Amino acid sequence: MMSRTICLSGMMGAGKTTVAEVLGRRLGRGVVDIDREIERWTGRTVAEIFAEGGEAAFRELERRVVVEVARMPDLVVALGGGTVLRDDTVADLLLSGVIVQLDVPVDVLAERLAPQRAHRPLLRPGPDAPPLHAVVEDVLAARRARYAEVADHVVDGSGGPEDIAERILAWAMDAGDVLTPSEYEQVMT
Repeated sequence: MMSRTICLSGMMGAGKTTVAEVLGRRLGRGVVDIDREIERWTGRTVAEIFAEGGEAAFRELERRVVVEVARMPDLVVALGGGTVLRDDTVADLLLSGVIVQLDVPVDVLAERLAPQRAHRPLLRPGPDAPPLHAVVEDVLAARRARYAEVADHVVDGSGGPEDIAERILAWAMDAGDVLTPSEYEQVMT
């Protein structure tokens, strides 16, 4: 019996990659980080792709990666912060998976993202950039409803990765169709 891929959604800085790695270890599943996969496919960083082609070019690459990843069973996938903005992308993800949103307050996101600002194109780094907290608040405000709309489950992502993973696993066990019977037993032990 195949399980359903667990796709982690939410803002940049929500901890999707770290939590995906914890879930992957706990379940013995492969882990795919969409942003890292795009970088692997193109040989360029996300920031370089944004600088060269803008957000539209990046989203098209992201779409192509998601189409490929959605064909692979039994994964844990860390989505990019904007991956769920396109309906066609969400539809592909839901064919074989579930979407779990990591919901994190703006203050926590801003604290986590401060050291990474220079590498995050949507955070508008630079000498004339607005305060990070304001930028994060604006991006989250623009995406909050969409994140909730497409999520099969929402979990508080402000804690540690192990705790967040445990809450996702508890939900997955209750859902009944996310884990295989052997994964269910593995989680119970």
